[in-house]
Amino acid sequence: MQAAPALSPPRPLDATDRRLVMALSRDGRRAAADLAKELGLSRQAVTDRIRDLERRGVIRGYRADIDPAALGLGVRAQVRISLDGSVARHKERDVLKRLTGHPMVRSVYRVSGEDCFVAEVVCRRIEDVSAILGELKATRAIQSSRTAFVLEAVMEKGLLGPLEPELVEPEGKPGGRRS
Repeated sequence: MQAAPALSPPRPLDATDRRLVMALSRDGRRAAADLAKELGLSRQAVTDRIRDLERRGVIRGYRADIDPAALGLGVRAQVRISLDGSVARHKERDVLKRLTGHPMVRSVYRVSGEDCFVAEVVCRRIEDVSAILGELKATRAIQSSRTAFVLEAVMEKGLLGPLEPELVEPEGKPGGRRS
């Protein structure tokens, strides 16, 4: 059996890529000609850079930011899950399969500390969260769970857009984070 090739570290973004990513984070639907004018590049150079950023996984997609409440999804919760350490590995995979396959579960994070996973849930009713927990408990792999319902979104930026310069500039550069 052949060993997997060593993964090379991702190629860092140059200053132009960073400016392009910032511009796209504010409006992912901007025309290449518009971006070219702002960045002082040709339309083709912008198009090539965007394709390269997509290929490298820097730009992961383009999506509309939909208000869940407009769809009747007014209940949001964070579910912290601890697994029973004595269960077989396939039980953990079953839990993850149920979480990642459920349309109301919007994100799942493996975390450090007492819990194993944190799942973000968006749904219509509190009973929907109870149903998700029931499905997870059916795996017989859950040691415990704790649910926190969101009472109010004080600040929410979503994923990483629109970006502030501090998030895009490398450490130690102008606008970047300094210790």
